[in-house]
Amino acid sequence: MFSLSKPISIRTLLLAVFLLLMIFPMVVITFVTYKKENQIFQSQVSQYLAQTVEQTGRALDANLTEIDRLTWPLLYQRQLDFLEAPLHTPYQLQEANRKFQQMVYFDLFRGQLDHIRAVYFVTPERIVLSTDNTYQWSKQMDEANYRYIVQEIGKRPLKMNWFSDRRVVFRANSGFETSVRDSVVAARRLIDSNFSELRGHLFVQLNDRFLTDSLANVHIGSTGALLVTDPRGDVIYRQDSALLQNQLIREAVKSLPSQGIGTVKLQGKWLLSYAISDISGWKMTAVVPMSELLGANQKILQYLLIMAVLGTVIFIIISVMLATALSKPVIQLARLMSYSSIGHLHVRDIQGSVHEIGILQRNFNRLMDRIGQLMQENERKEKEKREALLQALQMQIHPHFLYNTLDTMYWMSKKHQAEPLSKLVAALGKFFRFTLNSGQEWTTLDKELEHVENYLQIQSYRYRDRLQHEIELDPLAKDASIIPLLLQPLVENAVEHGISNIPEGGKVTITARREGEQVIIQIMNTGNAVDEKRVAGLLRDDSPSGHVGLRNVQHRIQLAFGPEYGLMVEAGTPGGTTVTVNIPYQSMAEKEAAG
Repeated sequence: MFSLSKPISIRTLLLAVFLLLMIFPMVVITFVTYKKENQIFQSQVSQYLAQTVEQTGRALDANLTEIDRLTWPLLYQRQLDFLEAPLHTPYQLQEANRKFQQMVYFDLFRGQLDHIRAVYFVTPERIVLSTDNTYQWSKQMDEANYRYIVQEIGKRPLKMNWFSDRRVVFRANSGFETSVRDSVVAARRLIDSNFSELRGHLFVQLNDRFLTDSLANVHIGSTGALLVTDPRGDVIYRQDSALLQNQLIREAVKSLPSQGIGTVKLQGKWLLSYAISDISGWKMTAVVPMSELLGANQKILQYLLIMAVLGTVIFIIISVMLATALSKPVIQLARLMSYSSIGHLHVRDIQGSVHEIGILQRNFNRLMDRIGQLMQENERKEKEKREALLQALQMQIHPHFLYNTLDTMYWMSKKHQAEPLSKLVAALGKFFRFTLNSGQEWTTLDKELEHVENYLQIQSYRYRDRLQHEIELDPLAKDASIIPLLLQPLVENAVEHGISNIPEGGKVTITARREGEQVIIQIMNTGNAVDEKRVAGLLRDDSPSGHVGLRNVQHRIQLAFGPEYGLMVEAGTPGGTTVTVNIPYQSMAEKEAAG
């Protein structure tokens, strides 16, 4: 539980609660909607980009497969026509080269000549046949590239192998440069199917139109770019874009997996989607800035923010109206209560339109009416009390007259040396004085037992030598607070029911002691033992009319101290009755201090 140093008005509190309950969900919904929409949009864009890359890769693979398919006749032709004759003389080489060119142009690649830069065939003896008349000698080969390609073909001897233009075996001299550039190289091993004899290696040098016709029209957004690399990291094809010059992007492309397909987000700025070809092993990667992909999503965010602002304005207006409608009658009621607290009890509130607040207003009006009635009743009782006090002052004359008469009798008995009579008169005076002044709520146990002592002295004159009594008081219990005239009815019962009917009389013994936080008072009398069957019912409210005094004392104790305290009546040993009074210990000083 906490308290505020400065009170807050109910209107401010209601307004704060309404705004919190209205604006907070609006903000949360806007934020969650944007985040969810952003995730969905990114997922859709990533999926679309991956599909674009995958479809482009399949289209490129189809072209590669077509080149591979066109070379299949060479795999199953038992005798290659251009290798039938020996190749020892220049004429034989020219003739073989002519047949090779004829086979290439008319039989093998007739439908792909626009994409082919040149085709070379190199025998194990390093004899070169070519569609390019400028290359016919092995000395013109790039030996490093030739050995590299032959080594790589050995890993996949039955498949067409693809290499970048960096691995070109025969490169044109600068004097023969044209607008058609070298591109990828397709190479495969040709083996005699009957004798498993190596016939040579076929090199298909493709020009740049081979890839451009397939990839130039692929657009990765408005600012994205497409990059194709081989398993060695060599660039096969790249679109002209500044993105591909970024060193961070280039390193990220190299670190992409070497198989499968996927999408990677790079530092939250770029999205990379890749697909690895099962035919060539080439990695096709599309790079697009995230800002471009999320441009449409930013529009959605703007619309959401506009809706949130409009909703907030509407909520604020509604909150102010609700807070005012609810707080105004409450504030009015609080003002009337403050006004009535300084004595203006005639004020009344007008019932409002809110049902629950109307109940408060009606109850306030009823409270004002009831307070007015109570004040009238209080004035009437005060008047009656003053009249009763006047009567009490007048009636004090009678006790004083009684006290003066008893004092006169006491001194006359002293004068005539009638000692027993003087003791009786003294005890009777003390008895009446305590009884007539017992209007106080509490007294001490010491005074209560002194009153009982006076009562027993008076009764001893009545029963002469038949009544004896003894009182023992624990000094620790003398100042215990007790209800006045609580013990006298119990002692009176002990005398009347226990001793008066016995010719030889008896004795009443009273002991009072403190046990911890309790005071135990026992009143024991000799004589006839109490009936055990009647003991349990003596203190019940529905018991017979006898022993009304016991029930009265029990009722007074439980009203004053609680239901756990009271009387216990039991047969004495060897005879008579014992009544035990159990009350809590509290000194008279503590009782007065507690009020």
